Amino acid sequence: MNLQTRDATCGAVRAMQHGRIGFSLQQINAVADPGEVLYSKCLARFVEPDGTVRTRGEFATFPGASQVALAFGLDLLDLAFEWLACHPSDVLGCDLSDEIMADERSCMVLHDLLSRHSTLATRMVLEVAQPLKTPFAADLLGSARAMGYRIAMDRFGIGNALSTIPVDLVKIDACFAQHRLGNAAPILRDLVALASFAASIVVVEGIETYDQLEAARCAGATHVQGFLLSEPTLPPVYSRSARAFKRRYRPASLPPHLPRCSRQP
Repeated sequence: MNLQTRDATCGAVRAMQHGRIGFSLQQINAVADPGEVLYSKCLARFVEPDGTVRTRGEFATFPGASQVALAFGLDLLDLAFEWLACHPSDVLGCDLSDEIMADERSCMVLHDLLSRHSTLATRMVLEVAQPLKTPFAADLLGSARAMGYRIAMDRFGIGNALSTIPVDLVKIDACFAQHRLGNAAPILRDLVALASFAASIVVVEGIETYDQLEAARCAGATHVQGFLLSEPTLPPVYSRSARAFKRRYRPASLPPHLPRCSRQP
């Protein structure tokens, strides 16, 4: 591990230890009535010691970020459960990252986390982006759905086929609503029609203009997500206190090969 990678990895670990990760919220709105909110998506935020706020996409580009992606994703999901416990009328959605779904040990930890919070299951949507390539990932989602969690297929249309696992909603990737080459409506119409075979709720992501909203409406989408109707703030709206880090299942979720990091703020 080179010095740059080690520094970035240690920075991410310290951020989790010191409560400098959190999320902002973006609503998923009904097409027929934009004031009707299906749920709010948790968008990860990572705050550096100097106060710079990074999105999850920026965090993913850091050298060595994949080494802490498992723990980072589990921390954010646990953080969402804390929010739900304090906001009894809210419904949230969280990503289950590719790294978590591809790792059997992490799936076991995730199953334990979902089981412990099963009383909140009906107010949590679990979003999965990639096709399920392992039996333990499929078993995990089947078990989660049996507990009452809703499953969403995310980023549909960019390589992931319709899942053999039942899903409750399908989210069409933002690139199709933001299609620049010609009219996006025919593409969206075909994708929405295909997605409708898997779920009655179809969300079009990346809606930033009224033309894109109209295209989603004409395509038959039931819901949309994007800056036009819900612009999330960059700073986290919620983050965990540092002491909560010590109470959790840290030995089970932090990868054993993480470097030892000096204590810094």
